[in-house]
Parts: sequence; C-alpha cells; structure tokens
Amino acid sequence: MLRVKPNVIVAGAHGLLGYNLVVQLKENFDVIALDIAIKDELCVEGVDYLPADITSQKEMTELVKKHHPRYIFNAAAYTNVDGAETERELCWKINVEGVASLAHAARVYGSRLVHVSTDYIFDGDHGPYRESNRPDPLGYYGKSKLAGENALMSSGANWAIGRTMVLYGYAPGARLNFITWMVEQLRQSKPIRIVDDQFGNPTLASDLASALIKLAVSSREEIYHLCGSEIIDRYHLALLVADVYGLDSSLITRIKTSDLGQAAKRPLNSGFIIEKAEKELGVEMLDARGGIEQLKLEIEKAQS
Repeated sequence: MLRVKPNVIVAGAHGLLGYNLVVQLKENFDVIALDIAIKDELCVEGVDYLPADITSQKEMTELVKKHHPRYIFNAAAYTNVDGAETERELCWKINVEGVASLAHAARVYGSRLVHVSTDYIFDGDHGPYRESNRPDPLGYYGKSKLAGENALMSSGANWAIGRTMVLYGYAPGARLNFITWMVEQLRQSKPIRIVDDQFGNPTLASDLASALIKLAVSSREEIYHLCGSEIIDRYHLALLVADVYGLDSSLITRIKTSDLGQAAKRPLNSGFIIEKAEKELGVEMLDARGGIEQLKLEIEKAQS
C-alpha cells in the first residue's frame, strides 16, 4: 500500500537554513518550498518549488488552503542587521507582516507554524540568556524580530518559536556565511580581522534544521533556544576554523566590535542556555569544533 506523506511548507527555502530543512524534511514529507525567486542551483530533487511572497496574506492563505500542510516552517527573514537601520519598511514587512501572513493562514487552515527568531532580541548585557529572560533589542532588526514573535504568539495559530544565532553551514550556491567566508579568506592567505568581544553559540544549519523538526512534531506552543551547545567569542571561533581546516592562524588578528564602525549595535554577550530544549525536546546540539568538523564533512560530501 502506497504511504501518503503529509505536506509541509518551507518559507525561505533558498536560504541556508531553508535548504537544510528541505533536505531533511523530504524523507518523510511532501515539501512545498517557497522563496521570492526560484534558483535552480538551490533546488533539491523531488521537491516542489514555488515563487511566493510571504508578506501577501492573500497569497499565503491561498497556498495553505491548496496544500493543507501539517507544518509550516518560516525560515524567511530580512537579516541585514546594518541595512535594517535604513531599510526599516522592508525589514518590518518581511520580519513582522510576513510572519503575520503565515500565522493567519496557519490559523485558518489548522497548520502548525514553526518560526525562527534570533539572539538580537536581547541587548547582550546580561547573557547567556534563558527563554524566560526579558527581551530588550538594541537595533531595528532585533526590534522587528521581537515584533514578529509577538505577532505569532497573539495570532491564535498553533505556533512554536526557535531562537538561534551565528548560523553557518552548507548550501550549494548560497552566499558565504561567517565560517565559509573565513575558510575562503585564509585559503587565499588573506589576513582577517575578527572581534574578540562578541560571544555567542555558533550554530550549524543542518543541526538547527534537525532541532526545528523535533520542535515541529512536538505539541509544545513555546519558545526554545536552539543553537550550538558552546558559547565562544568570534576570535577563538576563527582559531578553531583555522585548526580544523589546517590553515594559517597567524593571518587572524583580534579586534574589538567598536573598531568596525557598524551602523547597528550588536549584542556582545548574547549566548543562549539550551537546557530547556535538551530536556523537553531531546535535542543534542554540536559544540563549536564538532559543528565545524561536521560542516567540513558536508562540503566534502557535496563536492565529491
């Protein structure tokens, strides 16, 4: 007898996290993958891809009505932290109105919406943080992500939120992330300047995707911190990258965040405590070295 797989929707399917969600979900679900524009190099075989705008409530409602997904994963976001200070309208449209559109559709048709949020909802003055700590974002990006959380929680939809940070990983054709950028620079013997006063939990995208799927299939309408298990500053993370890849660590210079002159303030100590997710969801997240080593394996497998 042919087993019918339940449908799931992944919004932001061409992002780093979205790609990894699609890869893992396709084994047990029929995946409908959404992004603003479809790129062949980021498409996974056997998955239906649709160009879609999550900020259109009408479009999202029609899509959910048509496909009746059991779960909706929202991996779409405006993530340009500095750009958010000037592109406020666009940032709000994606990070708040987009969430509200998906939540409305999920509520009307009985889907469960799993949304991804960020450590930038905290000011970084009192980390590491538990889920129960009070948010206090520094910049507009963080404010928009917090507003997105609130829009979902007040929507009446079946919801869950996974907060994460310092995301890195592999997706074919995807733009460079913090780890892959460092590897590329060091391989070309280019010196890099890395801050030593920003602390957080580096998170491998494939590891986060697995945790979000566990969150989806749970019945919990709660917020969980889902990120790598180790809190480390960016400079020592860079040294780990050089060590794992056998690259020249003398090319790495330590600096302070204030040296960069960025438009938006960053939370400096926004590490997360992930005990709640470990105990209640049974997730086991990789530490910094383990994640970098796993990424190296994923890239080698993809390129072989």
